Amino acid sequence: MGDDNYIKYRGKCKEYCDQAVAADPTLTLVRGFYTCPIWRVREAHWWTVRPDGSIHDPTALQFPSAGNGFYEEFDGYIECDECGERVKEDDAQIADNGRYAFCSGECYGRFVGL
Repeated sequence: MGDDNYIKYRGKCKEYCDQAVAADPTLTLVRGFYTCPIWRVREAHWWTVRPDGSIHDPTALQFPSAGNGFYEEFDGYIECDECGERVKEDDAQIADNGRYAFCSGECYGRFVGL
């Protein structure tokens, strides 16, 4: 992976996927996680899926594995950053511009030291 691809694609997954879907309406937009086997990190990510089920990831080159990792579709649940409980995203309390999520005000308070 070159630094140029990292700079070009990093943080722009949804933007590039939206463009791909606009150019080819048969593509389906998918939100989820990508695990790069080289970085060994599971990250939030967007990609598209063709009608045959194959993945088209317009920003795969941002990863050193270039899309040869593991794609996992988001199931609508998140883990509380304090206790680890899985809750529906719509029921979670989101803090710090989406960086952290909590199942309750009590867990948020413990997390910030209250």
